[in-house]
Amino acid sequence: MPRTGILAVLATFAALPQAGCHRRYIRPVDDAPIAPTPERLARGSYLVNQVLACGGCHTGREHGQPLVEPERTDAFLGGGNLYTQKGFGTLWVPNISADADTGIGRWKDDEVLRALRDGVLPDEGFMTPIMPFAAYQHLCDEDARAVVAYLRTVPAYRQAKPRQPNRLGFMPKLMFKVLGVQMHDPVRAVAAPDRRNKIEYGHYLVRVAACSECHSLTQKGPRPETDPLYLAGSDAPFEDPALGKVYARNLTGDAETGLGRYDAAAIKESIRSGKRLDGKGMAAPMSVMVPHYSGMSDEDLDAVAAYIKSLPAAKNRVPDRVLVEPLRGTLGG
Repeated sequence: MPRTGILAVLATFAALPQAGCHRRYIRPVDDAPIAPTPERLARGSYLVNQVLACGGCHTGREHGQPLVEPERTDAFLGGGNLYTQKGFGTLWVPNISADADTGIGRWKDDEVLRALRDGVLPDEGFMTPIMPFAAYQHLCDEDARAVVAYLRTVPAYRQAKPRQPNRLGFMPKLMFKVLGVQMHDPVRAVAAPDRRNKIEYGHYLVRVAACSECHSLTQKGPRPETDPLYLAGSDAPFEDPALGKVYARNLTGDAETGLGRYDAAAIKESIRSGKRLDGKGMAAPMSVMVPHYSGMSDEDLDAVAAYIKSLPAAKNRVPDRVLVEPLRGTLGG
């Protein structure tokens, strides 16, 4: 590494919490189980399968390629997929079914809850931000408990593929595993949103659906909500040899580079249909999410569209996608 790079790493390290301070991110685990009430199970099923779209990553694919292969109906939440991102590395997607040996069957309920909202594993290791716990920290307490209760009912799937170690680049390993720059303080007491306030509820849904993980993505991670370009499209592309290069679109109200020319009904229909507002088919990663998001209730999609329409206009022209054949033909370029 060049001397300037080493100095930059050391300066970053000095400015961030040291390993001994990482205990601040790890709360003790409660042994009490979460009661699986009928209401929780119904809500948890809806959140896992629609709003959070957990299967988009965690359900197995034939060759482990979630961006370009359909979900296997016999491997629901069974993991075994691989994500590779240039400059980041390759990550193994874990099994979150109830299997005791290859899934989360031996985890305590509160360990699942802590992993979901805080990104802390049972062994107190830190997750990488490919798992959107930064978004899930906004799940209200009851919704988070509902997710855990529902996951306990998912049939055990024994993942036959040997678990592969994550292969992170030097800087991602330093930043995420050593320094923990992706971590936040333990989540406590998150109130439920007011569903009577359509924009507030839409904001909640957009947060926990992890929309900013793609539509605010930069080379350094998603922009915060305080950034003028929040949800104004990605600077960093999603790349895959079987996909090409795709940039998430600008969702703000700018008429030229965003969604300012379209009304809430058109935005809602786009989420339902998987068609972009220019009529072209959506590509991954959004096409992976659409089978889940499209099943959201009318009330929830109306709230999402209302919140998106409330975003201030931010002029940010996102590069056009560059798809491989045959996707270029089937999706319209």
